[in-house]
Amino acid sequence: MPSPRFAPGPDLPQGTRYLNAVLTPDDRVFTTGGSRDYRGKRGSDILRAQFYDPARRAFRTAAAPTVGRDYHTEALLLPDGRIAVFGSNPLFADKDDTRMGVFEQRIEVYTPPYLYRDRRPALPSAPREAERGGVVRLPGTDPRQKVTARLMRPSAVTHATDVEQRSIALTVGVRDGALTVTVPEDPSLVPAGWYMLFLTDRAGTPSRAAWVHVR
Repeated sequence: MPSPRFAPGPDLPQGTRYLNAVLTPDDRVFTTGGSRDYRGKRGSDILRAQFYDPARRAFRTAAAPTVGRDYHTEALLLPDGRIAVFGSNPLFADKDDTRMGVFEQRIEVYTPPYLYRDRRPALPSAPREAERGGVVRLPGTDPRQKVTARLMRPSAVTHATDVEQRSIALTVGVRDGALTVTVPEDPSLVPAGWYMLFLTDRAGTPSRAAWVHVR
């Protein structure tokens, strides 16, 4: 896009503080948790989750979490395609706000619908090092697979804000009987560091991730 710009999207199903948002390998955004009031006051934690589909500009309801999450909550994508949700530092421990809250130590792991399909793309061990602008061959892959590929940055979450999420589309090709992916050359798009490499089929089912270090 020659002139990128922000455009208003749809409203969340419910006004929410401390919402966590996680990019997923199928180009959607998983959102979960939060509260209606400051740090869950008056029992205001929101037990709901949803996916945002940017292609349709709409939210779709996901399975509801069982643990309230507000201040100091984190959510991040795991290499197997699941999503871990943890933390929360509520101000009070009861709906009447009479008992001081304690830091939430339970962890929930969400399995998105794309992992309930019969099969998923196989991704063998990719080379652990890659150069910006370079081509990475994925030995053992079937060049007939109709897949897309993405580098996804590991999360770094604090105060419900993930400052390191990024999902980078890669060009997929074929070389010597195997799939290849081309890493973009722009360092502002692909900062040096570790990434999860996912292959995703046409149904949106991701492979397990291979860790790749981009230099």
